[in-house]
Amino acid sequence: MANGGALPVEFTGDGASATLPLEWTGAPGGTKSFAVIMDHLDPEGRAKWYWVLYNIPASIGSLAKNTQGIGTLGNNSVNGRAGYAPPHSKGPGAKTYHLTTYALSGPVLLNSTAAAVSREVLLAAMKNLIL
Repeated sequence: MANGGALPVEFTGDGASATLPLEWTGAPGGTKSFAVIMDHLDPEGRAKWYWVLYNIPASIGSLAKNTQGIGTLGNNSVNGRAGYAPPHSKGPGAKTYHLTTYALSGPVLLNSTAAAVSREVLLAAMKNLIL
């Protein structure tokens, strides 16, 4: 998928609802783990998030389509459950989704269930870890 390109339908609720394959390189020195957030801002400026994954080992440089067993899943804003919630083509107009991979100086330490780890909770917990 190219920057600014359309999200392939297989990664949406209109298709197979698969998680996206991702690959990254060039992690800064001192990287101990990674986190991934997929989100967008709705027309009112509120964040909607579809994928929160953290404590991905630093030895990992990619996630396969429908990856499982790597890192810790947080919740999503679609149904509040831990796991990927594929976006749907509901609502007017095109949407811009952001996939952000964070290099972290250590693991994210949270005393919460996966279903309680939202985008905001994760961003706050890793604030001082982002390289």
